[in-house]
Formats: sequence, C-alpha cells, structure tokens
Amino acid sequence: MRAGYGKSLRNFFISKNPIMLIDLGPGIFKQATVDTNILLIEKSGNDKQLKAVTLKKTNGAAPDVAGYFKDNAVDLNNLSEESWFIGNDAEQKLKGKIEKIGKPLKDWDVKIYRGVLTGLNEAFIIDTATKEKLCKEDPKNAEIIKPILRGRDIKRYSYEWAGLWLIATFPVLNINIEKYPSVKKHLLSYGKEKLEQSGTKLADGSISRKKTGNKWFETQDQIGYYGEFKKEKIVWSDIATEPIFTILPKDVYFNNTVYMVISENNKYLTAVLNSSIIKWYFPMIATDLGEHGQRFFKIFVEIMPVPEISSKYKPIVSEIESLVSTIVLKKEKKQNTLTEEKQIDKLVYKLYELTDEEIKIVEGG
Repeated sequence: MRAGYGKSLRNFFISKNPIMLIDLGPGIFKQATVDTNILLIEKSGNDKQLKAVTLKKTNGAAPDVAGYFKDNAVDLNNLSEESWFIGNDAEQKLKGKIEKIGKPLKDWDVKIYRGVLTGLNEAFIIDTATKEKLCKEDPKNAEIIKPILRGRDIKRYSYEWAGLWLIATFPVLNINIEKYPSVKKHLLSYGKEKLEQSGTKLADGSISRKKTGNKWFETQDQIGYYGEFKKEKIVWSDIATEPIFTILPKDVYFNNTVYMVISENNKYLTAVLNSSIIKWYFPMIATDLGEHGQRFFKIFVEIMPVPEISSKYKPIVSEIESLVSTIVLKKEKKQNTLTEEKQIDKLVYKLYELTDEEIKIVEGG
C-alpha cells in the first residue's frame, strides 16, 4: 500500500478491478513485523475505484469483519501506483491539499544521507574512558576519534549524547593505520578475522563483516560524504512513534540508524517536519510498525511535502525560526517547550492554508 517497492504491484492491481480492501495493519502475526491486508480483485472492468477500510483492533476479541466493513468502508478514487491511503472524503481531500501546497523535501536544495555503518560497533564505537586512554597514549589518535550519537539519542528538538565516540577510519580517507598504533591495537583486540570484510564463516560459528573491498581496520561504508558531518544538519532516527527531528551542531557523527538533511533552512524545515500536520500525514505514506511507530526511512521522508518560503509567508517563517531558537535553548535547560511547539503548529497550519475543519481532522477532532 505504501512501500516504494510496491509501485509495480499497485500499478498491476489498478489495471484490473479492485473491489475490496481491508487493511489489517501490523501485529497480526506474533513472530513477524509485517503489515497485512486482504485485497479482492475482480478480473473485469477498470473503473479504478474500490471500497476500503482499516480494521481497528478489538483487544483480542474476534472482530465482525463483514459488519465493520459495511459500516466503515470508504470509496477510494483516482488510484495510482503511488501510496494508497484509506480515509474518508475529507481526509483524502486534506491529504491532496497538503501535497499540492507542499514541495517534496527531495526537491528542495538539500542533501540526504545515512549515518555511519561500521559493521562491528563494539570495536569502532567506544566509551569516553577508552577514548581518553587512547588519546593519552598518543594525542594523534584524537584526529580519527569523533563524538557519535545513536538513534535512541535523537530527541525532538534536542539530543542526549551518551558519551560515545567513533573510530572514524572511513575507507575514503585512505588512512594509514600504522600511524595510529594504539587504535590498531584496540581494534585487533576484537580479532582481525572478525574485522576482515570478507563475509567468512569463522571457527566459532560467527561471520566476519560482510564482503567489501575495504581494509580490516576501516568502517564498512565508504562514507564519501564525511565532509557533511562537519556541517550543522537536521537529523532523525529511522524508527520513531512520531516525527522526531532535531538540529545537530558541526562535527557530531551518528550511526546508520540515523539520517541527516543538509540544508540552508534548518530551523524552518525542522519545525515543519516536527509539526502536527506531518505527524498526521506521515503514516499515510510510510510503513507502519504498530505500537513501535513508523519507519522514517529516506524513501518516505524525502517525499514529505513542505511549503516553500514565499514572500507572502516570510514573516510567518521568521516567526517559526525564532520559536525554534527558543525551543532549542529551553531544551538545553530541560525546560518545557509545549507552548512554543503549539505556536509553531498554528503557524504551520497557515502555511498549508488549513481551514478550521481541516485543523480538527489533523488534531483528531
């Protein structure tokens, strides 16, 4: 219904005559994290309309599927290979309005990258005590040791560093490990065979890092974009229960469960991406994990529609950016920012030109 890899399948379905869709969502199978649905297709006609419903969970009781479908199904019109969203007429119109007013994030002047994949975090991600020990043995080691965050460290408008550091031996840097003997010794303590990037099965039954052309002491990814970490950037975790975006300062790194956007409009984009509108809109285009949240993968985030900064709305954008600055400062002091975030929501509603009725839909009214 929503995944990028499903485009061809959706295109095939609408070439026939889909007549009934029951979205069961996640959690149907206890041992598989997967979204499921029931789709009925009649191999005749081609009116590209079907009746659909999202089946609500009933605390373990077997639902009356037929009755629920009869009472709650809605018509889905104008189906295409793009993501399918089950909603009433007002919700579908609001989704279309948001997409019409907003410009997909990927079409802004931005760059989007994933964090660092080491292939063996226990060797390459170290605590502060280990970092200080290595730098005491040889101050030169500080050149290739950088602060790093994990997905769980990313918060809404803030982050909490856990005192972890990355041994940043990116292949693209062509580092000579012999110049860092203390770091070499540390890495070798995890076993050179395990660090080799060959995908070889070892004597203990484990497997070395996957096969690449990289050296044993290098990270698994090339990280050709390492220079982008030296800039201020917007980051988010790949799994979250709601939009959680924040701005990171220069020279802070993060692992592969985190993504970043390099932009000239960090405060504005962060505010919109954290807004109630995006919280309402995002589940329509992303993979749902039930109580675990949604998959905030690049393929979904990059198509989120964000209003352009027109001359008409520049005063609103300036006010939003000012509020973001206030929120960031208050977050650093562990202060509540609910008031400022609600103010941002109201301003973002204006950017999307929402009516009072549409605001009620977004806010669950």
